[in-house]
Amino acid sequence: ARRGRTMRGERYGWALVIAFFMVGPVQGQEVAGLVSECEACHGPGGVSTEADVPSLAGRGTTYIREKLDQFHNYERHCSTTTYRHSDRPKTPTSMCNVANSLSEEDKQAVAEYFARQ
Repeated sequence: ARRGRTMRGERYGWALVIAFFMVGPVQGQEVAGLVSECEACHGPGGVSTEADVPSLAGRGTTYIREKLDQFHNYERHCSTTTYRHSDRPKTPTSMCNVANSLSEEDKQAVAEYFARQ
């Protein structure tokens, strides 16, 4: 009887491990969707052509993450803007709104992605 309980416990543990790796570190929105959202203002690959929108490409992970956290906490100015690239609707938004829509995992994934560009 004891052996059966141990085996079930092991199977349950492995199922959790497999499920974790299938879901991955970014839960909710996928990285591609997150990147697309950023690129709608910051340009393809995070290279901005707009004077008032900074490029994200090649900035360090820590730098990008700090800025996202500052916007999330309303520690940076959040001027209203519209999406400038792609066929997205030109709905007014701000970086504070964007940062507050992201989970901690999403912010980290975005920062790591653009740091590698």
